[in-house]
Amino acid sequence: MLALPSSDETLLTQSKQGDASSFRALVERYTAPIYNLAYRLLRDPMDAENVTQETFLRIVLSLERIRSDAPFKPFLFRIAINLCRDAARKKRPLLFSDLDSAAPRADADEDASAAIADDAPTSWERLEEQELHARVRDAIDTLPPKYQLVIALRYVEDFSYAEIAQALDLPLNTVRTHLRRAKQQLRLVLEDVGGS
Repeated sequence: MLALPSSDETLLTQSKQGDASSFRALVERYTAPIYNLAYRLLRDPMDAENVTQETFLRIVLSLERIRSDAPFKPFLFRIAINLCRDAARKKRPLLFSDLDSAAPRADADEDASAAIADDAPTSWERLEEQELHARVRDAIDTLPPKYQLVIALRYVEDFSYAEIAQALDLPLNTVRTHLRRAKQQLRLVLEDVGGS
């Protein structure tokens, strides 16, 4: 019989009691999502890795003070988001000389996606899908950071509205408003791109 995975809160409680394997399970569960969010916000793999490590370090250092009766996932993501904001504030502006070094990264993403074998869709369908993803990604990049963040949490990390509100420390209606406005702006940008 397959054992059900422990809840975050159970693992947190066990971690507080000194069970290192429970904390390791939390780290394994959330390393990729935290890294992906940090990378999406900071656009730098090293910064994303640093944010991911710092997030878990802060959890370890404050383990005894973390409430076990509150949802852990939004709390964890709030730490990561705040660290991303701090990193973005500290980051220097992009110089023209940096533009040449940024170009290979886009090629590396294309090489990585091309290396994944997928026989089901035709080459034409894959190309159309890649173009659509690129247009949506570019459109998301035009949004204000607060809208990019709620879009990433909702549609990439699959947070509920309540979890987003907890992670960002915002009222639930503000989260709904941000998502509605973000989708409206995305629609306008995508219509402009499609119409030109």
